[in-house]
Amino acid sequence: MKTTRLIVVGGFLGAGKTTLLWEAARRLMKQWLNVGLITNDQAPELVDSALLSLNNLHVAEVSGSCFCCNFD
Repeated sequence: MKTTRLIVVGGFLGAGKTTLLWEAARRLMKQWLNVGLITNDQAPELVDSALLSLNNLHVAEVSGSCFCCNFD
């Protein structure tokens, strides 16, 4: 059975979350692991989603509210 690992990253604006996600994804992909990212913010059309997508990562976004408001 395959194991799915979930890592949640949070922090203040400018704390380096996107940089951390990019570097972690890059290192995991070097180990031939599949990486998918979900970005979240209050606003639509997230800059972080676009930036990460440009680096050939699988990115989806939940925008317009926080995760806790959208999922149980």
